[in-house]
Amino acid sequence: MLAFEYKVNSYEVEEKEAIDCLKKYNYELAKEHIYNMMMEEDSFPEGHNLLGIMYELQGDLDLARKHYRASYALDQTYKAADKNLQRVTSFQYIFKLEDIDYGNKIYNEEYNLYKLVYDKRNIGRLLKR
Repeated sequence: MLAFEYKVNSYEVEEKEAIDCLKKYNYELAKEHIYNMMMEEDSFPEGHNLLGIMYELQGDLDLARKHYRASYALDQTYKAADKNLQRVTSFQYIFKLEDIDYGNKIYNEEYNLYKLVYDKRNIGRLLKR
């Protein structure tokens, strides 16, 4: 009989705890969990993204932008940092709690906003779906 051992990934546990603390506005405990994440895996973008969220919730947009940029620099495919950075650097920035991306949203890569349509002269144009 095979025995399976389930090893709990402390990085994921710390990330979930940090997100819960941020949603409850407990910044000191959130910072402790984020620093534990970053000490375990300093090359992952999630820690800087969560620090950016913490500073944005506190109203320090300069530090939030710096951490979102650091998160994006570590991994350009990490959608949460990209969305948060675009939102915070926008000229029409308005703080909305529901717009914050903690990194736990699932994105459908197959969904496209545009489709390619060819006319009679074989010229392709992008049309919104």
